[in-house]
Amino acid sequence: MPRLPMVLAFPRVLRHLRSVGASLPPVTQLGVDRPDPVLRPVLSAAWDGDHGPARELLADTRRRGAWERRDTCVRHLANVALTRPRWLEDWLQKDADDPDAALVAAESEVCRAWEARTGAWAKHVSAERFDEFFRILARAAPLIDKATELSPGDPVPWRVALQHATGSRAPRPVFDRLLLNVMDRDPDHYGCHSSALQYLCAKWYGSHEEMFDFAEAAAARAQPGRLLAALPIVAATEYLTEHPTRGPVPRRRIHAAVDHTLAACAAYAPDDPAVTGIRNHLALALTRCGRWEEALRQFELIGTDVREFPWCYLDGENELRAFVDERENTRVQVAKAIPLFSRYHPAA
Repeated sequence: MPRLPMVLAFPRVLRHLRSVGASLPPVTQLGVDRPDPVLRPVLSAAWDGDHGPARELLADTRRRGAWERRDTCVRHLANVALTRPRWLEDWLQKDADDPDAALVAAESEVCRAWEARTGAWAKHVSAERFDEFFRILARAAPLIDKATELSPGDPVPWRVALQHATGSRAPRPVFDRLLLNVMDRDPDHYGCHSSALQYLCAKWYGSHEEMFDFAEAAAARAQPGRLLAALPIVAATEYLTEHPTRGPVPRRRIHAAVDHTLAACAAYAPDDPAVTGIRNHLALALTRCGRWEEALRQFELIGTDVREFPWCYLDGENELRAFVDERENTRVQVAKAIPLFSRYHPAA
C-alpha cells in the first residue's frame, strides 16, 4: 500500500515528461567548464606552445582591472599548463618578472597540489597523497609570494593564496591577513570570497554558522551588479551536499539564500555567461529545497554550460553524470505534480 501513490503518479509522469523541459539540450551537447569563445583560441594557442595570446589577454585584464575576468582566464590557463607546460616555461624563461606569467605559474602549482590530493574527504585520502599534496604546496608558496609582489593591486594572487592557506592548514591569523589584502584591492571580488568561504566551512576550519554569516555579510555589502551578491548560494550548496534534507542550519536560512540569489541573478541577462556558475549552484539548491519548477528554469538557463562546482560534490569522478541525474529527476518531479488530464504550462 505505501507504494500506491508512486504507482498512481506513473501515468502522469509518462503523459507529461515529454513536454516538461522540452527545451533542455540533449546530454550529448553538455560540457563541463567549457571556455567561452574569446578564451578558446587563447587556450588553443597555449596548448600548441604559443604563450603570446595568453600574455596579451592577461595584460589587458590587468590594465583594465577586470579582476573577475582575469580570474577566469588564469584558472583555464593554469589547467592547460598542468598537462602542456612548455608554453608557460618559455614565457617565464623570456620574462621571469612578468606578473601574468607568475600568476599562472602560482595557480598551476596550487592546482597540481589539489589534483594530487583529489577532492575526496580527508579520511579517504591516503598518506602518500597527503605527502605529495603538502610537498607541492610548499613548492607553490614562493610562487604565490612572487605573484603578489609583481602585481600589487591585483586581488587574484590573493585568491590563490587563500586556496593555498586552506590546503596548508594556515592558522586563522594568516587567513585573516590574506582576507584583509583582498579587501584592500577589490572588496567585492567573488572568487576571493568563494575561496575564503571554503576555509570557513565546517569540513575545514570553521562551522556552518560561520560560513553562512560570512556569505550573508559579504552579499549584503556587495555593490550592485557584482557576483558577490550571490555568495550565499555557495554556502547553501556546500551545506546541502552534507545535509540534503535536514540539519543544524534552519531551513528558512537556506530558502533565504536561494531567494536572495534569485534576486541577484535577475540583474543579469538570462544568457549572460558571467552568472552561469551561480545558476549551477542555484539549480542544485532548488532541487534540495523541493522547488522543482524553479530548478527546472535554472536548468533551462544553464543550457549546455555545466560547471564542476557544485556537481563534483555529488560525484567527484563524473560531474556531468551528477548534473544529468539531477536534471532528469527535476523533470520527473515536475511531471508528477501535473494533474493527469491537464497540460503542462511552464511557470513564469
